[in-house]
Amino acid sequence: MNNTNFDTSILQDFRLFNPMEDDLKSLPDMPGNYIIVLKHDVELPSIINVKPIFKYLDSYPILYTGIASKSLRNRDYKQHFTGNAGSSTLRKSLGCLMGFRQIPRDKNPESKKTKFENEDESKLSEWMSNNLILFYLPGQSDYDKLETALIDILNPPLNISKNHNEINKLFRQELTLLRTNRK
Repeated sequence: MNNTNFDTSILQDFRLFNPMEDDLKSLPDMPGNYIIVLKHDVELPSIINVKPIFKYLDSYPILYTGIASKSLRNRDYKQHFTGNAGSSTLRKSLGCLMGFRQIPRDKNPESKKTKFENEDESKLSEWMSNNLILFYLPGQSDYDKLETALIDILNPPLNISKNHNEINKLFRQELTLLRTNRK
């Protein structure tokens, strides 16, 4: 998939999943791509002063895009919306923007992998379910290439890896500092 010739009409094929309204079983238990957006009239919480610039999908501000190599249901909903920050980069970024303190994910004191206190993880899950919507596209054979193209075209501010767009660069740098406890 050549990103310069990326056909944005594929965005019309993404299906909407609202965690507050839709049944979890409506998300396919198969690989695919997803885009996470803010609901209308919701602002991204942030303890940093840099504000991201958003692109939109169906008038929703785009935050993040990713792939589920095995299951959209398990990756998108269970890990992002109800998991912990140790298994979801999206959760870690959002929790850091909300000012939650990171704690070690593992018992290994040498590990740099982190999550948040259980109370903060619960607050994060509730905030995400109330304020985010998931768009998904199941069954893409080239989901890795599609993810890269979506990051290039949509420039989601919470995608740090693979995002080389100059727009939101300062926001991503500040977010990286938060995520690595260097701010």
